[in-house]
Amino acid sequence: MIVTTLPSENQLQEDDRVLFLDYDGVLHPDAVFRMRHGLELRAPGHLLMHADLLAEILQDFPQIKIVLSTSWVRLLSFRRARGVLPASLQQRTVGATWHSRMPRAPLYGYDLYTRYEQIRAAVTAAGLTRWIAIDDDPDYSWPANDSRLIRCDPDFGLGAMSTQNELREKLAKITDGV
Repeated sequence: MIVTTLPSENQLQEDDRVLFLDYDGVLHPDAVFRMRHGLELRAPGHLLMHADLLAEILQDFPQIKIVLSTSWVRLLSFRRARGVLPASLQQRTVGATWHSRMPRAPLYGYDLYTRYEQIRAAVTAAGLTRWIAIDDDPDYSWPANDSRLIRCDPDFGLGAMSTQNELREKLAKITDGV
């Protein structure tokens, strides 16, 4: 079972509007490697280069909460993964699809789930009905008939204008101008 890690004061409710956020391929190119000195981007730009752009887009949608659906949570911990975001995004970030109590062994439990399955498990556990996800979905795990994914080009991520426009449109749909 996949459990979200949510501070008690920020428990997700059925009527919450949620953005599931991946980092690699979204906030920077999908070319991040774990090195002895830390994480390193081996592509033009810098780590989290589009995080401020996401914060700017979300200013028009103050009711949106963020749940991290990124491998960074598993590698660094929820607090550290959230802590690399700009303050305005940190304040919105209420949980993650991976929790430190989950086994780290490869090919066990969580590791067998696709990103889509990880998100769906969190959605089901919280009873969410208004949510979207932004991810480069390199394994194309997302069902074709489910339009809640904003699929990013892994080289450009949120830097692509078409991705920004799609994100704004889908945020507007799940917020209904609330």
